[in-house]
Amino acid sequence: MKVLIANHRYVQASGAERYLFNISAELEAGGHEVMPFAMRHRDNAPTPYDHYFVSAIDRRDRLYFSEYRDSPKALAASFARLFYSKEVERAAERMARETGADVAYVLLYLRKLSPSLLVGLKRAGVPIVVRLSDYGMFCAQTYCLRDGRPCTACQSGALMPSVLHGCVERSRAVSAVHALAMAWQRARRYFDLVDQFVVTNDFMLEAMQRAGFPASRLICIPTFVDTDRFTPSNDAPEDYILFCGRLHQVKGAHVLISALHLLKAEGRRTRLKIAGTGQDPAYVEALQRQVEEAQLQEQVTFEGQVDPAALPALYQRALCSIVPALWFENLPNALLESLACGAPVIASNIGSLASTLTDNADSLLFPAGDAAALATQIARLIDDPSLRARLAQGARRTAEQRHAPERHVTRLMDLFERLARPAAVASPAPASLERVARDQAPDCAL
Repeated sequence: MKVLIANHRYVQASGAERYLFNISAELEAGGHEVMPFAMRHRDNAPTPYDHYFVSAIDRRDRLYFSEYRDSPKALAASFARLFYSKEVERAAERMARETGADVAYVLLYLRKLSPSLLVGLKRAGVPIVVRLSDYGMFCAQTYCLRDGRPCTACQSGALMPSVLHGCVERSRAVSAVHALAMAWQRARRYFDLVDQFVVTNDFMLEAMQRAGFPASRLICIPTFVDTDRFTPSNDAPEDYILFCGRLHQVKGAHVLISALHLLKAEGRRTRLKIAGTGQDPAYVEALQRQVEEAQLQEQVTFEGQVDPAALPALYQRALCSIVPALWFENLPNALLESLACGAPVIASNIGSLASTLTDNADSLLFPAGDAAALATQIARLIDDPSLRARLAQGARRTAEQRHAPERHVTRLMDLFERLARPAAVASPAPASLERVARDQAPDCAL
């Protein structure tokens, strides 16, 4: 099968890209042809399909809004892409037709490629499967977070709360643009072009249904982890706990540092390794200051970006890994990799984390944002080796039973095969779909 896989980046920058490259490798190993579609960037992975890629919003070395928000030209281009892009529409249609794609698997697209991607693909008559990586279908900010706490004020369809509270980039003006784009996209009914939405966990499944999406258009296929590469070690763990992930406020690394400070006040000198980088230099600097002010320099090390080959050993040697997220999360890779390595997880009792983990069976949970409760759980696990051993076994069991690659790929391919057009159908889209796509494309590019 020929699978066109679309994501606004083709460089590993977040969990969505980790999944992109992981699932591409699995599909190719199964004999399927994977054809990426993205924006051009100097660090993109090599691919023979990059001549179909569309222009980047800003210079090729800047991926994030925080990096180019001070450039008026880039800002204007960014806001335009929120609404529609004729370039994206035409490139997607051309690629789908010329490659004979059987199905399109769409990851991150809303804010950098826009729903014009859906129009182009549907014009070519290709079935569209969209995998949701965040809550952007009903939250302009995508995290469902306000003032460090979960917020679902816009879940029922309202958008004004995001503007009033300046949820996007802490700016009412930027929030207003995002809310306007969402309202316009809904009015144009672009999302009717999606044949099936894939969610990764039961929490998001329920959230999408509460947001008005019918169950018939949703399917839950949990993210997978390479259980052969990420596997337990027979060696005894070392004396450190681990945070692995993007350094962003929503991930809650600052809550973990606060918990470590509380443990130090009790006379515990717990070591912490923080693996990962961040796109917001101010937040990373704030974490470093927090460590210095708490006089934790000898206990906390910032590992930076870890070589993928070294990741399994990092989990295997840890006493446990911590996922102190403030937002609902979307089944992060770090969680699954830790489980697969038999490293118990201590996680926020929230969203997809709570719906995936079982407290006291494969993990320990604590109220999101509660540093004291987190400190208590860390101390509990360190003080009780038998508890750690039991959780380690439960963690591996969860990874094998629910998140093995074979299980994920089988369910995904069943979906693709059900939706894929017959091989005898070449490039022309069915007249009804062509009409829908034509009616939903704007008369001019924004």
